[in-house]
Amino acid sequence: MNYDMTTVSNVNIEETYGPADESSIVHYETFDNLAKFYGRSSPVHFHDRFYQIHYLTVGEVFLQLDGQEYHLKAPCFILTPPSIPHGFYSDEHTHGYVLTIPQEFIWQLLTSLKRDINYFYPFCVELSPEHQEDDESICLFENFFTILAKEYAKVSAEKPSAMRLYAKIILLEVYRLSKTHHIQYVPSSHELRLFNQFNLLVEDNYKNNWKIKDYLDKLCISESRLNSLCQRFSSVSPKRLVIERLLQEAKRKLRFTQDSVHEIAYQLGFKDPAYFSRFFQKETSFSPKQFRDQDHI
Repeated sequence: MNYDMTTVSNVNIEETYGPADESSIVHYETFDNLAKFYGRSSPVHFHDRFYQIHYLTVGEVFLQLDGQEYHLKAPCFILTPPSIPHGFYSDEHTHGYVLTIPQEFIWQLLTSLKRDINYFYPFCVELSPEHQEDDESICLFENFFTILAKEYAKVSAEKPSAMRLYAKIILLEVYRLSKTHHIQYVPSSHELRLFNQFNLLVEDNYKNNWKIKDYLDKLCISESRLNSLCQRFSSVSPKRLVIERLLQEAKRKLRFTQDSVHEIAYQLGFKDPAYFSRFFQKETSFSPKQFRDQDHI
């Protein structure tokens, strides 16, 4: 099944879950709760800049994933990279877990594994308890999703670090599964491949003061085409995508490092720390110092 991506909706993660808890990065939800929000029949949609991991423990699901249709019985696993069209149909007897993770978090893990950051492709697999490797994966997923669920419900200073740690363990098992259940994958949309290339360039160069023209030159496309791609797959402009990535990293450094505001400004490619402070206040309504102080109240 081929999709016209102009008719597939981009479901905004922050609008779905409310303001992101950026201190934890990882969002956890049960499959049942998401089904209450979307219904048991979820039309084809996508999420830009976020990966989703579904692990179903009970029941079955009819899945549309990047133009392919599947009927999966639990225990089963589904990985959906950013901007990949997907939809579900299940009944009330289907249960499981869902993780939603920003692409940067997964890219960092893949980089540490010396893999290209585009390594994860959309895939789904049924796991059989009769096979030793699958049985080990089932035990790991069920144990760590249970632990992660308990941690997500807590309010503690250790929660962000614990969430990232458990998510990494789950992602490493996903990485192993992707190798043992390898499927040759070719993206169904040339436009999506081009948008992903732009995202990769942003990740590599957002600290280097690249202008939109620099991205256009590297991609060999016109500004109007890049604008069209970004609006289609993310609903924002190319410039806004770059700003949001820069802002995300600024917030991360203010929260999780002891670096001074001046040091952070230079690390992010700003030649003038005062300009960085004005930029940050314009985007967040807080000065960098106010943001750092209020986050630790």
